[in-house]
Amino acid sequence: MRYQVNILMPVTRYLVLLTTTTYCWQAYAQVAVPTIIDANNRVTDTTKTQTFSDTTGNAFIPSTTVEPIVVTATRSQKLLGDAPVTVHLLDQQTLTQNRVHTLKEALELLPNVYLHPVHGKTGYEISMQGFSSDQVLVLIDGLPITASTGSTVNLNQYLNVDVEQIEVIQGAASAQYGSAAMGGVINVITKSIDKPRATFSTEVGSNGKQNPSGKVFDSNTRFVETSIAGAVSPDKRLKARISGSYLNDAGLSLDTDKWSRLKDASKQQQINAKVSFTPNINDVDSRYPSHQYWLEANHYEEDDVSRFLYYAPPRYLPQQKDEHIRKQRLSIGGHSKFAAPFISSTDNTYQLSGSAMYENYDSDSNTTSNGFHASDRNTTITTSLAQLQLDLPIVEYSSDEHIQTHAAQLGIQWQQDELSQHKNQRSELTSDQVSREVIEAYAQDDWFIGDNWELVAGVRYQKDTDFGDHIAPKVAIKYDHYDNNARKHIFRASVGSGYRVPNLKERYFVFDHSNLGYKVMGNPKLVPETSTSYQVGYQTDLNSNTTIAINGFYNDIKDLIQTDNNHPRQQGGINIYQYKNVDSAKTYGGDIQIDWRINPKANLNMSYAYTQTHNNVTDTPLTYQPNHKVTAALNYQLTEQLQLIQRANYESKQLVSSRQQHYSPAWWTWDSKLNYAATPNLDLYAGINNLFDVQRKLSDANDQRPIDNRQWLLGASLHW
Repeated sequence: MRYQVNILMPVTRYLVLLTTTTYCWQAYAQVAVPTIIDANNRVTDTTKTQTFSDTTGNAFIPSTTVEPIVVTATRSQKLLGDAPVTVHLLDQQTLTQNRVHTLKEALELLPNVYLHPVHGKTGYEISMQGFSSDQVLVLIDGLPITASTGSTVNLNQYLNVDVEQIEVIQGAASAQYGSAAMGGVINVITKSIDKPRATFSTEVGSNGKQNPSGKVFDSNTRFVETSIAGAVSPDKRLKARISGSYLNDAGLSLDTDKWSRLKDASKQQQINAKVSFTPNINDVDSRYPSHQYWLEANHYEEDDVSRFLYYAPPRYLPQQKDEHIRKQRLSIGGHSKFAAPFISSTDNTYQLSGSAMYENYDSDSNTTSNGFHASDRNTTITTSLAQLQLDLPIVEYSSDEHIQTHAAQLGIQWQQDELSQHKNQRSELTSDQVSREVIEAYAQDDWFIGDNWELVAGVRYQKDTDFGDHIAPKVAIKYDHYDNNARKHIFRASVGSGYRVPNLKERYFVFDHSNLGYKVMGNPKLVPETSTSYQVGYQTDLNSNTTIAINGFYNDIKDLIQTDNNHPRQQGGINIYQYKNVDSAKTYGGDIQIDWRINPKANLNMSYAYTQTHNNVTDTPLTYQPNHKVTAALNYQLTEQLQLIQRANYESKQLVSSRQQHYSPAWWTWDSKLNYAATPNLDLYAGINNLFDVQRKLSDANDQRPIDNRQWLLGASLHW
């Protein structure tokens, strides 16, 4: 109860503050628009009839389902099949059936996506298409998540209680989303507040003999989440949702009598409150209200304990780092649609949408060595952002016996980042606080040519306080072909420019380990990384039960920022390493996905991803980039209430050190889950993750196989 009061008080204060603020406009990534134009230039019907079980698994009869709508590809509403670039989608049903609780666990389900532990921190970071996590932008409803280290987003620090779906696009997306989207975008779309609903879920897990408690049947992980939403005014114009999550992972130990721990212990607590308002009562029952505004507050806390051994000749000294993290996020926005006089078109209305956010990330850590205090470190990162987008009326005209349609949009964005970091009360930056400010503007035209062609052209202009002007263009094209059997073949291709402005740590960090003989220094003279990205894709239904999608990519990357380990300078007998634009690289490859509905009760999804990387300076592959990844998932409905999910994952070996040519071995895992719909409102489930107990060796620093060993899970979910 003490914790609940402490968390609710700041959230209440934030909501009061937000209600007194002049409302902004909401970004497209949060709400639906009234009109969705498909590839045939018509207002689309998003429903279709298919034969498969519903979300509860209680029926195998023809049912009407809604084709997913995505927003990340063009910053506007698109049916998934009509998106001009490939979008990898994780919908709510997939997330629920696989019982994933964090963003990291969700992204593990995708092809050509790789997760690695964050160096020196508790948590995980992402890489895809050969790009590191620094080069991938992570968003919640179109608004960025603060990077926990000033550059890398910890994917474990977002709990999925309110998630509707997760959209991923790979390759350069800077034309739509600016800096840090050079390698792609991950956009977490939260659930809208519509009909009254409530959920409560709980789960316990055991890692057997590696439980730090030493008890094989101990609940080594504990998870609880709850959410309640609905109308709070009689006319249903005002709606609200409050939700909370708690995840306690005690970590792993190979030997409870030894000090070192294979996996950090972590406690995560998150509470979220949101209010939405629809001013026009006539829109309340509409799927797409003409006007809607919202405000949201989030409070997150995390406590981590890391235990390890440090070699100080002639012996190893036990080290422990305790870190407390607090993250507070405020956001507000809305959208409004209004008529455009003197314009005759398919939809003669404008839509103005936008949002604003403020997020504060604060971390306090202390390290002890052999039981004695060694250091205290405090890091504070703040992000402020505001954005507006204007969608122009859809213009339609005839040309050469074809109907052509233009859907254009204009946008502007302002962002400010600030960073301070102190160790033992002394700044680890070149000053007590460093910051950057950027203003960006973008334009895009979605051009439908006849019934089969779509061309999307966009450009983004950035004005940075430290790096001046930058322009990033992108063009994507989609062609739909129908063969003699009325099968639809979708072809996609795009080329775009990507860039990433050096983050504040890379420019101003002073990592002083003089006692160990080295320093790592930031470099204010760094220039932005840039890339040219080529993407192609093909998708079709081989028959009524089988879908295949093939994607290819080639990325040419310039001015990669890395620490120049090969050319340190000497100062007083200490090696000084500095961030520099030292590398250029290319990455290429592709993936193939097959979705096969074997029968009304069984569905098999298989994927293979190939990634090849090359560092043009060292003439070696990039590190931590496996060449091959294979996934296979079988969903089988044993009875109307009982569902079995089997998932296999394989990753090939990966280069860990280009200097020593050290490789981490290949690995594969098998996960098994059983879902049981006990009643229409109660689901029970059990699972085994990493069934065959594949795990890295603690004694081998080059081993990058999974940290977690075999894990047993039991859970229940109540929803009404």
